[in-house]
Amino acid sequence: MAKILVVDDDITTLKNVAFFLRSEGYQVDEAHDGSEASERLAKDGFDLVVSDVILPGINGLRLLKRAQSVTPGVPILLMSGFPNIDSHQVIKLGAADFIEKPFVLDDLLYKVERALEKKAHHIV
Repeated sequence: MAKILVVDDDITTLKNVAFFLRSEGYQVDEAHDGSEASERLAKDGFDLVVSDVILPGINGLRLLKRAQSVTPGVPILLMSGFPNIDSHQVIKLGAADFIEKPFVLDDLLYKVERALEKKAHHIV
């Protein structure tokens, strides 16, 4: 069972995504901002991070960079509802994928499964 950290300052989105991923059999932890997520990454092992880009304190792009140094190999899916976020640039910076809000939960699940599958193939 993969362990996923979901990060979003919008409580409704955070709870809905976490509930959905749990219902799909994943172990899910939640963080409300980038600073909390950064601390959790440093001390807890995760298989995947799903994070909003726009966060108070440490934003999703800075969290991506920290995760790459603290937990290399852990895929990060970034999501945002802001139209000025360049998804191609986010992926060039190292994100496993980008999810545009609002999204269909099945699309999120597909990207989660794909990121975890790619991670598993790199470890073997």
